[in-house]
Amino acid sequence: MSLSINQVVNVSVEQSSSGANKRDMSVIAIFTDEMCDDFYDMNSRYVTVASADDVANLFGTKSRAYKAAQGLFSARPKLKSALIAKYVKTDLDVAATAYKVAGSAVSASYVSYKQITDGYFSFMLGEQMVTIDTLSFKTVSSLDDVAKIINAALKTKTNDKITVAFDETGNRFILQTIASGCDNSVKLGYVNDQVLEGTYIGQLLNLTDGKATIYNGTDATIYKAESVADAMTALENQYQNWYGAYFANVITDSELLEAHDWVVSADLKVLGYTETRSANIEYLDANILKKLAKKNSGRLMVQYNNTGDEFAGIEMMAIALSTVWAGNNTAKTVKFKQQASVTSDEKITLNEATKCKRLGINYYTDYSGVNMLAEGTMVGGTFIDVTTGLDAFTNALQVQLFNKLQGASSKIPQTDRGQEILIASAKVIGEQFRNNGFIASGKWTGDEIGELVYGGTLESGYYFYSDSFDTQDTADRNSRKMMPIMTALKLAGAGHSVDVVVKYNI
Repeated sequence: MSLSINQVVNVSVEQSSSGANKRDMSVIAIFTDEMCDDFYDMNSRYVTVASADDVANLFGTKSRAYKAAQGLFSARPKLKSALIAKYVKTDLDVAATAYKVAGSAVSASYVSYKQITDGYFSFMLGEQMVTIDTLSFKTVSSLDDVAKIINAALKTKTNDKITVAFDETGNRFILQTIASGCDNSVKLGYVNDQVLEGTYIGQLLNLTDGKATIYNGTDATIYKAESVADAMTALENQYQNWYGAYFANVITDSELLEAHDWVVSADLKVLGYTETRSANIEYLDANILKKLAKKNSGRLMVQYNNTGDEFAGIEMMAIALSTVWAGNNTAKTVKFKQQASVTSDEKITLNEATKCKRLGINYYTDYSGVNMLAEGTMVGGTFIDVTTGLDAFTNALQVQLFNKLQGASSKIPQTDRGQEILIASAKVIGEQFRNNGFIASGKWTGDEIGELVYGGTLESGYYFYSDSFDTQDTADRNSRKMMPIMTALKLAGAGHSVDVVVKYNI
C-alpha cells in the first residue's frame, strides 16, 4: 500500500468557537394572571407563541391575553414570536387537572373518515395498552361526529375513564381522562399503531408522538400571590432573552410603579402601558404618570386611548421593537406610524394632545384625515427610538467584543496592538448602525474624547478611542484588563416637523 500524503502535507481543522448571540430586541413578554395548561406546572413561567391563534389555543378567545396578542401581532412588520408569562396576582386555588394528549391542528376533514368502516388506534393507559377498533365513520358530517363515535367505543373499552373531544378553536382532537388528579394508573400515552387488521387512524387524529403534546394530571394546589416584581424576576430567572414587558391584566398604579422600577433596574428592558383614564394625562401630583414622567427613565412607553381599547399600547410597543437593526436604512421613528388594531381616537383635542406631549404620553389620532401615532416618546420625553436604538447598539457591541476576546484562536495581547484589534472589531458594530440609519455623520457637541473635540465632525457617525497601555497602572495590568474604550455616537435623529416660510411679490 502507498503511504499517506499526511507524511508530506498534514492539514488539520481547528475548531471554531460558537460565541455568544445578540439578544433579540423584538421579544415582548405579555404577563397575565390567566391560566393555561402549561401554567399549572408550578415551575412553568412562560410559553412561546408565534401568533394570536397560538394564544387562543392556550387561553381561549375570551381571554385578555388573547386580546393583547391580537394587538401585538397586528403590528407591521409582524413580530416572529412573543412570550406569555405567568403572573399569580392573587392566591389561586388550582383545581386538579386531567391527564391529556392534545393534538396539533388537523388537516383532514370529516370526509377523510367517511370511507373508513374498520378504523383502529391504540394508546397506553397506565401500564395497559388499550386498542379501540371496528370504528365506522360512514354517517359522520363533522369532526365532532368523529369524536362522538370514538367516545362511544372509549366508554366501553376503558370503563368510562377516557374521553375524546374535538376542539373547534384549535382545530384539534384532545384525548383525556374524565377524572382529574395525579393518578398514574390512568396516565395517558401517545396514540400508536399496533399493526392490526383494519385502518389505522392515528395519523388523521394527530394524537401521535411528534404531532401531539402530553399533559400529566395534577392534584389540586394553591399558588400563593406574588408581586409584579416577583413575576418579572421569576421570568428573568428562567429566560433572559426578552426585552419588552406588557401586562394583559389590569394593574394598579402602585403595580405600574413597581413594574417600572423593576424594568429600570434590569439589564436593557422596556415597559409598555395603555392609559384609558383622562385624569392621567393631567399634570397633577396625584397622577402616577406625572410621577413617572418626573423620573424620566426613558423605559416606559404609554399610549393614551379614549375609545376603550385597553391594548392600544402593545401594538405601539410592537411597532417600536420590530426594528431590524442588522438591515439597511431600517432604523425608524415611532411617530407617523399607523396601527392596524386600534381605532383612531378622533376625540383627541389640541388641548389633550398638548397635555399628553408634556408628559411624554403617546396617542393615535388623525391629522387632516391621516391616522398616525404621536409623538413617539417614552414617558418623560425621551424618544422611543433613542432608547431602543442605544439598547440595541449596547447589546451588539457587548456581544461583539465578548466574542472577539472569547473566540480568538490565540490570545488578544495586552498591548496597543491588542487594543487595535478590539477597536477594529467594535467598528463592525459602528458600521452596522451607520448602515441601518441610527447614527450618521454630524457635528460633535459633547465632551472631548481622544482627538475628537467639541465642534469636530464625526464623519462616520461613531468614534472609538482608548489610551496607550503606557498609561495603564500595575493593578489593572496584573488583572489582565484591556484599556477602556471610549465611544462617541452621533445619532441620526428623525425629522418630526418642519417650518416652511413662503415669500412672494407681485
